[in-house]
Amino acid sequence: MSMPFPFLRSWMDKTPQEHPLRDYVDQAIRDGASDSAASLFSAAFENIIEALEKAQPQRLNSVRGDFRKARTTDDLLIVRAELVASAKLARASVPFDFGRRNRSPEPDLVLREMNLGIEVKARRLDGLRDLHDELEDALAGIEPPVLVRLMPDSQPLIIKRDVRAKVIEETVQRVRAGDLGSVVTEVHQPWSARKRLLLNVGIYQADGLPNGSRVTLANGFWGSEPGPHLLDAEEQVLAVLEDEQKIRQAESMPTILLVDAARTGMAWIRSPQVWAQRLALRLPESTPFVGAAVMTPTLTDPDVGISLGVRANLSDKDRHSVDELAGRLGLTTV
Repeated sequence: MSMPFPFLRSWMDKTPQEHPLRDYVDQAIRDGASDSAASLFSAAFENIIEALEKAQPQRLNSVRGDFRKARTTDDLLIVRAELVASAKLARASVPFDFGRRNRSPEPDLVLREMNLGIEVKARRLDGLRDLHDELEDALAGIEPPVLVRLMPDSQPLIIKRDVRAKVIEETVQRVRAGDLGSVVTEVHQPWSARKRLLLNVGIYQADGLPNGSRVTLANGFWGSEPGPHLLDAEEQVLAVLEDEQKIRQAESMPTILLVDAARTGMAWIRSPQVWAQRLALRLPESTPFVGAAVMTPTLTDPDVGISLGVRANLSDKDRHSVDELAGRLGLTTV
């Protein structure tokens, strides 16, 4: 009887035990439950890697090496963004290679027959989750354990490091003093579409917590819709257009910037059509990129939808290439 996930297991070969996918793959093989989270994660990677191994693009070894060198979940998800985009090309039978990385920088994906490249960028921005994780670490070992609830009036894309440190210091002091209840902290964020954030920090008794204090994030909002948050996400996607390294790669050939925004706050909540419209509206005519695109992949799906906004002043040749790619991949485009 053949072992499951043969392509994934070949890529996992020689990876250390601390590789971030190791436990999932081992559990999926051990349990054999096709609907478990470990099996779904592993099956998605298997599908992606199988598509690439069958397509055999040039410099696949380099990307395989990046996969094997991943030591954190962030490392793995950065590589996965490029893998899921390239596997989408492979399934659509679009000939491509992985770009050169050293002397002659090229986009991450070079389409052989379309004179077109795709540069992939993964953005992780989640201010509330950063605060959550750092606060849990700060409360570790403080007795008695408490339950802390973080509830903003609008979802913050970013909470600056110094602001997080201040909130954590004040919360730890309250916990040590036994100061239970809720306190609202006002956070100024001049860079954001919402200039003032109100953060409600509640501290409550929680007898019997087995692993010490626990920090929870309240669902939803208590004062605002997520519109400002999505404008901030949009700004952060478009900010990648100004990255000097990305610009150099775009100048080597007509290039689409593809941003993995699955972990850029709540970017996933915006519809694909709206993303395409907003990117097309805001894409500067002076940028060297022919278009900007957003995808929000999930760990359980080997494929992903892509929203593409195209620069208004494209040449007929570049427009033809972009239209052909959009048609073959089924992109949401404007």
